[in-house]
Amino acid sequence: MAQSAVATADRVMATAMRLRRALREDDPSLALLRADLMPVQVAVLSERLGGLDRQVSSTEFLAALADDLDELRGLGFELPRTAPAYFSDWIRSGVLIRRAGAGREELVELSPQAQVAVRFAAGLDARRSGVTASRLANVAELLARLARDTSPRPEERRRALLAEREALDEQIQLVEAGEFEPLGDDDALERLSEALRLALEIPGDFARVSADLESINHDLREQIINTVGSRGDVLEQIFAGVDLIDSSEAGRTFAAFYTLVLDPTRAAELDEAVSQVLSRDFSTALTNRERAFLQALLSALQRESTQVRAVMTGFSRSLRSFVQSQAFLKHRALSSAIAEARSLLLESVKGARLTTATGYELPATSFAPASVGSWRLNNPADVRTADPVRAQEIGELDLAELRRRVRLSEIDFKELRQAISSTLDERGPSTVGQVLAAHPATQGLASVVGLLDLAASVGQAGGGTEALTWRSAAGGSKTVTVPCHLFTHVPQTWATTRPNQEAVR
Repeated sequence: MAQSAVATADRVMATAMRLRRALREDDPSLALLRADLMPVQVAVLSERLGGLDRQVSSTEFLAALADDLDELRGLGFELPRTAPAYFSDWIRSGVLIRRAGAGREELVELSPQAQVAVRFAAGLDARRSGVTASRLANVAELLARLARDTSPRPEERRRALLAEREALDEQIQLVEAGEFEPLGDDDALERLSEALRLALEIPGDFARVSADLESINHDLREQIINTVGSRGDVLEQIFAGVDLIDSSEAGRTFAAFYTLVLDPTRAAELDEAVSQVLSRDFSTALTNRERAFLQALLSALQRESTQVRAVMTGFSRSLRSFVQSQAFLKHRALSSAIAEARSLLLESVKGARLTTATGYELPATSFAPASVGSWRLNNPADVRTADPVRAQEIGELDLAELRRRVRLSEIDFKELRQAISSTLDERGPSTVGQVLAAHPATQGLASVVGLLDLAASVGQAGGGTEALTWRSAAGGSKTVTVPCHLFTHVPQTWATTRPNQEAVR
C-alpha cells in the first residue's frame, strides 16, 4: 500500500512538472482561456477560423471581425476597442499566426495551441453526452483489429478473420431474407455526432503538422550551423540525398495521410458515404453549418493536404539548397563570432565593475530612458465617444459629384481611348502629341501618363522625341519631352469606345 502511494505521488509530481513545462505563462491557449473577453474571442475565432477554411486573408478576417464586434455591441457586450486593436493583441499573444500567401496577400490562421483552446471552450456547452455507445464501439473495434493485425501466430489471425466472415455472412443472410432493421435514428445520430467530432479536430491536426514541420526545419538548420568540423550527421545525410523533412516522424505520418486522402477509391467512397448519410431522415437534426462542413469535407481535406505537402516540399528544397550552396558556412561563422563575443564579455566582467570606463562610446538608440514616475497611465475612457451617436438622414446620391471625385483619383482610360479613336478616324496614324492637340488633357498630368501607358502597350515607337503640353490644375502650362510613339490602329478590344458606337450603345 505504501509503495502504491509513493508511486502515485511520483506520478503526480512528474505530471505537474511536465505540464508546467508544456503550459508556459505565454502559452497562447492559456492566454485565450484567461482573456476577459474569452466568450467573444472564442465565438469569433471558432466561426471565422475554426472550420475547414483554417486560413483566410487578413483583410477578409479584419472586415468580418469588425462586423462581428458591431453586432456583439448591439447585444450588450462591452467592446471599447477597434477590430485592428483586438487583431494586433491576438497576434502578439500567439493566438493568431500570420503567413505569406500568394502574391502580396497575407494570410492569418489559429496557432496549434489556440486550436485546442477554441475547440475546448466552444464545446463546454455541448448538449450531447461524451459517454456514447458509438465511442465505446469504436474503441472496441480498434482494439480488436489491432490485436488481430499484430498477432504473429497464423492460427490466431485465421480464427479472427473467420469470425468476421461468419458475422458478415449472417448479416448478408438476414438482408437477403428481408429480416434486417436499419439503425434507429437516435443511434445513427449518435454515430454521426461522433464522426463529426473527430472530423472537426482535423483542422487542428493540420495546424500541428505545419508547426511540427516548421520546428523540424528550424532544428535541422540549427544542427547544421552548430556542427563542429566540415561534416556532421545532418550534413552527411543531406549530401547523401536523404530528405530529412520527409523522413521525420511528422513527415512520415503526414505522407501516409496524404496518400490516403488522394487515393481516388478512398475519396470516392468518402464522397458517396457523405451523400448517402445526408440523404437520410436523421440528418435533418444537423445544423446548416454541420451539413456544409460534411459536404465540403473531402475537398477541404485535399486542399489542406496539398498546402501542407507544399510546405514540406518547400522546407526540403530550402534545406538542401542551404547545404549544397554552402550558405550554412556564413551562418556558422556568424554563430561562432557571437559565441566568441559572449565569451570575451564574460571574461571581461570578472575583473571590472559596471561603472568601469571602457573608452568606447555606444551610439544611443531612439529610446529615451525615464523613471517610472514620469510614465502616464493609459485611460481607456479617453478613446471612448462621450457624445451620443446621432443618426444622419439618408441623402440623395449626386452622380456628377461622384464622377468628379472618381476622376480625381483614377485615370479616365475610357475617355483617352475615345480620344485616340476619334483622332485616328479624323487624321489617320497620330502621335501622342497630336492626340493631345486634338483632345486636351482634361485630367492634366494623369491624362498624359494614361496616353503614354496606352502608347507603350498598343502603339509603335516612332523614332525621335516630341514635346507634350498640357494645363495643370492651377492653370499653368506644362511641357515635357518624351520618346515619340505612334498610334496606327484601334485595337479590336476598343471597338466599343468609338464615339459613334458609344452613342448608339
